[in-house]
Amino acid sequence: MDKVTYKYKQLTAALRTLGKALAVFKDLETRGRPFNPQVDYVDEYRIYRDSIIQRFEYTIDLFWKYLKTYLETAQVPLTLKTPSEIIRSSFSSGIISEDEAQQILEMLKSRNTTLHVYVEEVAEQLAHIIPGCYALLGKIIQRLKK
Repeated sequence: MDKVTYKYKQLTAALRTLGKALAVFKDLETRGRPFNPQVDYVDEYRIYRDSIIQRFEYTIDLFWKYLKTYLETAQVPLTLKTPSEIIRSSFSSGIISEDEAQQILEMLKSRNTTLHVYVEEVAEQLAHIIPGCYALLGKIIQRLKK
């Protein structure tokens, strides 16, 4: 299996786990009560919320690394290897649109915020934007399918 195919499989697997976690989180919010009667709703809510944030973090990491490998395979010269440079190169190469690039750069900023400081309000805000991130990443991944 070549490198780009391997990274694609990793990325799609990560995106599936994120999708499953989002579905469970949405179900929990809709129910308004815990799945486990032995656990307080707020505690269970935070556990599932933090789970989708964690899955978002590794999915966005795998996404930009996949784009890097994709660009290298397409022999696009890469001077810098930071996530934001990879996203900009993907836009310059026509792989993603300008709007998509801006949204992905925002996702990277959100991801970086969660890695360095845990603030309850930030976690809550992020939990509500992740479904849109998931949809965008899924759309781009389908388009780039080898």
